[in-house]
Amino acid sequence: MLIGELDRRISIEQPVLAKNDYGEGEVDSWSEIREVWAKVDWVGGSETNETDKITATTKVDFYIRNLDLDSFVSGSAAATMSHRIKFTSEGVAKYYYLHNVEQIEGRERFLKITTEEKD
Repeated sequence: MLIGELDRRISIEQPVLAKNDYGEGEVDSWSEIREVWAKVDWVGGSETNETDKITATTKVDFYIRNLDLDSFVSGSAAATMSHRIKFTSEGVAKYYYLHNVEQIEGRERFLKITTEEKD
């Protein structure tokens, strides 16, 4: 992979638990860990009928440099898979949830992040 192929900006986000304005309960919000350059590869998609509702699924692979993302790839698998990627294309932000993170091309140079987005 060539560095020039990383031509899109993505945000890697992690879940944050916070109390609402009334000090009750916990509300999920998201915090950006880092914004990075990425290569975006649309792998495919499908439609399924889930509880009488048609759900479209889009599978996307993101390729990024393995820079200072130790907190992103270390720790338990559950913690890693709780992250998401925010990708804005043509002015529309979409959120992709992680399925797998793997190193490619040796020497810890790049990461391939396999994701899925459901409509």
